[in-house]
Amino acid sequence: MGGGRSTAVALAIGVIALVLAGCGTSATSSRAGSSHTSTEPAYVNEPFTHQQLLVEQGARLAVSYGCAACHLGAAGRGIAPSFASFAGHRVTLADGRRVLVDEHFLRVGLLHPGDAEIKGYDPAPMLAAVRRLHLAGHPGQVAALTAFIEQIGPEPPG
Repeated sequence: MGGGRSTAVALAIGVIALVLAGCGTSATSSRAGSSHTSTEPAYVNEPFTHQQLLVEQGARLAVSYGCAACHLGAAGRGIAPSFASFAGHRVTLADGRRVLVDEHFLRVGLLHPGDAEIKGYDPAPMLAAVRRLHLAGHPGQVAALTAFIEQIGPEPPG
């Protein structure tokens, strides 16, 4: 199981690296009006779906807001649950309830982290971050972060 977790973390770090490098961003090309046939794969020129744009925005926010420091990679081990192994799993809350980490749980956790405290983790950093970021006033950012966290999590059981 450790190999799967390290693969997921590597994938998450790769996604963030691509986003930060500008992969997938639209820019006007000198070929814009040209009839030149491109040898680039189709996905390079095709527009992103709404969901893909949300994931990209969420990745950017996770880095710029500092979420990645605690939720991605070995540096955050023990401080906060890893995004790479979080979504799609059941967690035990501080009050003893077991819940599935799904879109609803992620939204509640981002908007009201005191209602979603996970057993074994100090809630203070998350509470402070949500207060500092005023996420309740930015539903689009909550949606983007949720989409990103779900995307890098494990595949749902089929």
